[in-house]
Amino acid sequence: MLSELQRTQVWEGMLSSEIRALYFADLASTYTRRKQLIVGLSFFLSSAAAASLIGKLPQWVPLLSATCVALASAYSMAAGLDRKAATMAKLHSAWFQLASDYERLWSHTADDNAEAQLNEIIRREREPSELASTEAPYDKSLMEHWQEHVERMRHLTEQHV
Repeated sequence: MLSELQRTQVWEGMLSSEIRALYFADLASTYTRRKQLIVGLSFFLSSAAAASLIGKLPQWVPLLSATCVALASAYSMAAGLDRKAATMAKLHSAWFQLASDYERLWSHTADDNAEAQLNEIIRREREPSELASTEAPYDKSLMEHWQEHVERMRHLTEQHV
């Protein structure tokens, strides 16, 4: 059975895990969209370069298109967009699982093994916390957006229509 302090810890852990899960899902989506944009732009510019050779456009057009493709590809590789998207997806999954575990524990705080479950969840928070601190950006406004979203969904703030 959990004490009042431990129940508060479960509630806060559930909310913060849910916020982080949504935050990292948003970041994963952003990196994926950015990568898709670069790939699409590269494909388009590569096609435009080929068409300009055939269509006898000015000579600088294929050079400019090729330069843009090279720069976009270099940015994608240098920024590691694929790796970043995969890391954010991993963080989303880990925090989503933790949020689910906290929520399940919230419904069973009087169980005999509740304290052991809480300690296990807290232990499992370490890995995604460490990974986030070294691999994830911190976007304060995005984090606040998801915090406000969770608070509205949990009816913790007034909803403005």
